[in-house]
Amino acid sequence: MVAGVAAERKRVTLAAAALCLAALLALAGPYSAAGGESGILAGVVLDVSRNPVAGASVFVYSSPNTRRPADYISRATDGTGAFRITLPAGRYWTVARVRQGVEQYGPLLPGDRHSGAPLETDVRSGETVEEEYIVRDLRETSLLDAKLDTSYLRVEGRLLTGEGEPAANGYAFARREKDGGGIPDYVSTWTDAGGGYTLFLPAGAYWLGSSRTFPPDADTVPLLRVVVIDGPIKDVDILMQE
Repeated sequence: MVAGVAAERKRVTLAAAALCLAALLALAGPYSAAGGESGILAGVVLDVSRNPVAGASVFVYSSPNTRRPADYISRATDGTGAFRITLPAGRYWTVARVRQGVEQYGPLLPGDRHSGAPLETDVRSGETVEEEYIVRDLRETSLLDAKLDTSYLRVEGRLLTGEGEPAANGYAFARREKDGGGIPDYVSTWTDAGGGYTLFLPAGAYWLGSSRTFPPDADTVPLLRVVVIDGPIKDVDILMQE
């Protein structure tokens, strides 16, 4: 009789332990599963002639704010321009960059290439999503603007320092909206020692500005001037953003 009671108590204790373990697993289960959910972002980085770009990296952000260190960075692309990165499932904003120096963060400098506005990408658990990025420098971007439409008008001038001297290693940009942010609508190439720039713009009204970093620094207010473009125009000087 005593042995039977002891056995029954043992069965009750084991059952209670099993229930506690099940409860703990039920609580921990969703978090463990969520932590293990991942997918793959893969694809290729190309130049404006659609040739593969080696040495490019894809920068992955958890929000549209790409003016900060990336949450994830792919390994540099190989000779085929291919990349592949495993990410937790979620929505991301991605850009491809090719830098000449060793710095991975900060604004682009002459010679660096960029894929433009962030690409919004959904990475799903257990799936591979493929994206294509076209990287270009400011010279290539400016030339592409000119080729988009033969009705584009040529706007020329100089970037000047606060002392009225030509400003080298900067660029001019044009926005349709004064308070626009991010990648400008139109950009010139980098200026040389003479500070000269050329923009190709459709007819209309634009806010013109300048910067030494790309994209323009959102933390400072650029010095803008409004210009109405209804034909080719020269000698449109812009005070350099310092």
